[in-house]
Amino acid sequence: MDFATVLSTAGQDPIALQRTLGPYHYLHTILEETPNGVVVVGRDHTVIHANPAACGFLEVPYGSLSGLPLGELLSPANDAFYQRIIARLSVEKPSAARKIHHEIEFHHNGRRCILNAVVVVPSYGRGYYLLYLIDITQQKSLEQELRRHNTFFHNLIDSSVDGIIAADMQGKIVLFNQGAQTLLGYSEAETRALHVTQLYNPGMAYELIKRMRSDCCGGKGKLLRHPLVVRHREGFDIPVSFSGGIIYDRDQEIATFGLFTDLRALQQIEEDLEQTHQMLMQSEKMAGLGRLAAGVAHEINNPMSGIMLYANLVQEDLGPDHPLHADMQTIVHEAERCKVIVADLLEFSHQNSSEMERVDFNEVIEKTLTILQNQPLFHNIDIVRELDPQLPPVSGNAIRLNQVVMNIVVNAAQAMAGRGTLRLTSRVRANRDINEIEIADTGPGIAEGLLEKIFDPFFTTKAAGEGTGLGLSVSYAIVKEHKGTIRVASVLGQGTVFTLRFPVFLESATGESHGR
Repeated sequence: MDFATVLSTAGQDPIALQRTLGPYHYLHTILEETPNGVVVVGRDHTVIHANPAACGFLEVPYGSLSGLPLGELLSPANDAFYQRIIARLSVEKPSAARKIHHEIEFHHNGRRCILNAVVVVPSYGRGYYLLYLIDITQQKSLEQELRRHNTFFHNLIDSSVDGIIAADMQGKIVLFNQGAQTLLGYSEAETRALHVTQLYNPGMAYELIKRMRSDCCGGKGKLLRHPLVVRHREGFDIPVSFSGGIIYDRDQEIATFGLFTDLRALQQIEEDLEQTHQMLMQSEKMAGLGRLAAGVAHEINNPMSGIMLYANLVQEDLGPDHPLHADMQTIVHEAERCKVIVADLLEFSHQNSSEMERVDFNEVIEKTLTILQNQPLFHNIDIVRELDPQLPPVSGNAIRLNQVVMNIVVNAAQAMAGRGTLRLTSRVRANRDINEIEIADTGPGIAEGLLEKIFDPFFTTKAAGEGTGLGLSVSYAIVKEHKGTIRVASVLGQGTVFTLRFPVFLESATGESHGR
């Protein structure tokens, strides 16, 4: 008689059990005391015996499961598992024991119990099989809680605008969040093949580890707010603020991590603020000089008119054959040149009124080039036009804007000594609210130390007698009068680029026009 048959005939009386079980008594003791549920099931899928732990899982009295069909015990919710058992037992093979693993659930009085069920089918010829029930409810709860926390932290890391990267001590990347992918240009698949040293310039990764191990950069194992340059996937450098450290396990280094804050936008803001500051200082200086220039221009204009008048009268009286005729001609020419300077001073000081109207800047550029391109200075200059045909109009004075373009274009031609390429570009920026005009040349460029002076009145890099130093100053004043901005960028040996920006023309409901 085997152990299962003994169990089925012994009942629950302790004395009868001890007498009937005989040599199997120690096995019965183990069966009854094990914390895991054990159910002995006949080949007809009827329960022969269930130990106390199994009855406890199902919250039924001990002994009440005997004779119960296994399908009823498992309940319809676990019917798939029951069908697997039937299918396995239908294949009769004289082989070693076979096992079936499955997770099942029971619900009793609002309590959810998750069990790991293992069916052990003894070798061929046995009239029973065993169902082991292991309570994994708490384990599953912990796993679910762990998954929830992992999902939360994963979403938190991926939601960071900063790049977050972690690598083991061999340099294999184990964490590369979406912020890092956006910053450095790598896809998630590409990061799996990356080595951490590829993110930095040569030698920098090892230098960072060295600094993290020291006590001078935020404490041992830390490196805080360190300016750094990282390499984009396309090969260019990106300035970042780096904070990171070493992860330890019982004083053993197991990984490194870093937080990368993109500094490009911040640097651009700082540059814009500095440029705005310079422009404000320039505007203040120009305003003071403008008032001075206006007074000087008016004081010079009247006597200069008298000089020109009497010089012309004397020249007519002397006649063209007189020895002093050439000298008088020089006096008249220089006096006319003084009149031009006075006119520039008045222009610079805003003393000349100008009527604002709807202006097509492309037409301003074309008219200016039509006047200039046939001049000898432009014969060997390649003029390239890249004008946006959809460029919206601006509010301004076409004659004064023509003067701005002419000043810059003539300066560019003179800088190139009549040979090179002049490129004029018009485009729309800032959600079609701003017109941008670029005038670029291939001349020798402007030294960095001179860039901040080129809009100063009377400053010129030309030889004495070849320029008044008022052209760009007047242009600056005209641009500001049109609520625009003018910027210059230059690299020695590569040329100069002037960038003009003006608000787009906007007509109000009353018919008045103004810039946005």
